[in-house]
Amino acid sequence: MEMIFKSEKSLKRIEKIRAFLLSDKWMAVLFCLAGVFTTLSAIYPEAQFEIKGTIVFVYIVGFCLALSDDIMAALAPFSLAALVAIKCYDSFNVFMSYKWYIVPVAVLLLFHIVAYRKKLTTQGTQFKPMLFVSIAILLGGFGFISFEEYTALTSVYHMLGLGFGMLLIYAYLFAHLDVKRNYSLIEHLTKVMVLTGCFASFMVISYYIININDVIDRGGLLFMQWRNNCSTILMITIPFAFLMASKKSYATVLGFIFYFALLLTGSRGGMVFGSVEIVMCIVMYMLYDKRRRLAYIIICACVLFGFLAFAPQVTEFLGYTIDRLFSAINGFLMGESTEVRAIHYARGINDFLTHPIFGTGLGYMGNRDVHASKEFALCWYHCAPIQVCASFGIVGILTFGYQFIKRNILIWRKATLFNMTIFLSYISLEMMSLVNPGVFCPIPYLFYVTLFMVIVEKCDGEYQEKIYIRKTRELPKLSKIKEMKEKA
Repeated sequence: MEMIFKSEKSLKRIEKIRAFLLSDKWMAVLFCLAGVFTTLSAIYPEAQFEIKGTIVFVYIVGFCLALSDDIMAALAPFSLAALVAIKCYDSFNVFMSYKWYIVPVAVLLLFHIVAYRKKLTTQGTQFKPMLFVSIAILLGGFGFISFEEYTALTSVYHMLGLGFGMLLIYAYLFAHLDVKRNYSLIEHLTKVMVLTGCFASFMVISYYIININDVIDRGGLLFMQWRNNCSTILMITIPFAFLMASKKSYATVLGFIFYFALLLTGSRGGMVFGSVEIVMCIVMYMLYDKRRRLAYIIICACVLFGFLAFAPQVTEFLGYTIDRLFSAINGFLMGESTEVRAIHYARGINDFLTHPIFGTGLGYMGNRDVHASKEFALCWYHCAPIQVCASFGIVGILTFGYQFIKRNILIWRKATLFNMTIFLSYISLEMMSLVNPGVFCPIPYLFYVTLFMVIVEKCDGEYQEKIYIRKTRELPKLSKIKEMKEKA
């Protein structure tokens, strides 16, 4: 960019624009714009405002990357684009009608890569595990899967997105993310993730408000096709609300609002694993944040008292989710389950036993008789461990297991408040991946995990600790004090 705008005045303008793209005001503008698209989508479902909104936000991401050398400037619009896009169920063919719209975005992305290029590195601790996983993904289905399935567009996208494509993104992030900028990487990430949680909550709550008559008639939860994706994103963001609360007390409430919105989605996985997550967050932050320990206890007591006081009404309102949950559990225990996931699990185990070395491969579509996946979607097993075993066999078990261990070693080698936040967010995504595709979706979920790992490693050591020390008046160095005394 400096090569294009050579005058000092122009460069100062560019720097102001870059600073604005990282500001709270810009995030507020993005929130309002995304709110317009999702609200219109709920009011006029046939108008496909969610498609238009997704395209608009993808363009915003492109312009942010073109204007700024800092990839974090694009994180907020990227997260909101992902949220707007989760309402685009079975819309691949619709998006394909807009395929030429991607050309300007590709140009902007290419400009960012060339104009702000840096030498990529393989130094990150996660590079080797991701390399092994990428190789295992390419080998998945070796000797079994047909050439047509292996080279299908859906298969290639997911193999690259989960493998070498994400490895390239990791190397790019590791080279470009810089802790020496004039803002805190950790604080900006926290703000963006809290913004994401707030908008996901807004989507759910506004959907209920718009359809309030249906809520009254049903006396319970509304059906949302996008409930699992929304609840997954909320689970990723809940720990960051508690992290923000360590500096801003009001943010404590946000974590409980995110959990409340999660329950309203009607997701069974969200209800079960989200409840486990909120308990882990409360315990973790009561241990770390001693100053607000009393506040956590009071809020938890109020929530518990409210639930007990209105237990019949709450259970009746959430009855749709509770009934589906217990129906699935009973069917599984009795061996009479018609639950699609349970059948997929059995198929996955059988596929692993039949093809134990390399599995069946990501592109294998032999289980579509159980559930016909939509266009451009894999035939998922809806359980990450079973997906690894069935799709990549023993090779996958070893490589994915190694990657999981290396991620946790990175996080736990220094148990700071931020690292524990990343752990809670990451492990919550892994829990949700036990009943949903989760980490097997390259965008946004695996990208978030990759970004988290880079930031944890970049902000490791002394710098990370300084971020969470409250700013105080800087004292002069001892040598300067001696000079002052000598002069006196």
